[in-house]
Amino acid sequence: MTDPRFPSDEGPPRAEDRFEVQDSGETLERALEEEERSAATASADKLRAVQKELDELRDRHLRKLAEFENMRKRSEREKQDYFRHALLQFARDFLPILDHLELAMHHATPTERKSQFGQGVGMIRRQLMDLWKKYGLAEVETAGTFDPNFHEAVATENADDVVPQTVLDVLQKGYALEGKLVRPARVKVAIRERQTPEAGVVTGPADLEPATEE
Repeated sequence: MTDPRFPSDEGPPRAEDRFEVQDSGETLERALEEEERSAATASADKLRAVQKELDELRDRHLRKLAEFENMRKRSEREKQDYFRHALLQFARDFLPILDHLELAMHHATPTERKSQFGQGVGMIRRQLMDLWKKYGLAEVETAGTFDPNFHEAVATENADDVVPQTVLDVLQKGYALEGKLVRPARVKVAIRERQTPEAGVVTGPADLEPATEE
């Protein structure tokens, strides 16, 4: 009778047909080591990719910050330039009013200056000048030698007792706003008798560079 476990006619395997696989464990260890190396390599590659992406993101972020800072500075600079331009133009329009206050006080008698009206006009002038000083408006210095960069010679006078080109009188005050000339001072300048224009005083602001509108 045929054994159902062995449907073939050969019967059960014989002892000589069997073989055993002997493994000391080294093959398994090598396989595990190789798997670990592969996993470590994959992790390192992924880490480098993530690090590269992070560096790119950081670089883009820094670029955006730099662009924003440059834009902020440019906007602030443009705002300041616009403010200075508007203030400069307003100062030019305001100076005639200040000139009239100066003339009013100049032509007033001592009694009129001491009156309440005269003191009120003087106080208004002082308050206006204090206000303008806060924004950088200052009178052009006229003491000393004629300076074509800040003075305009509108009159001359023979004077042997002073150095030629000395400013003798101020006919109209000049003003500068934060160092930028708003209006040159109109002055009378000393010359020596027989002195020719070529050898003496500059009679106009030829070298003057007034503030230009920006």
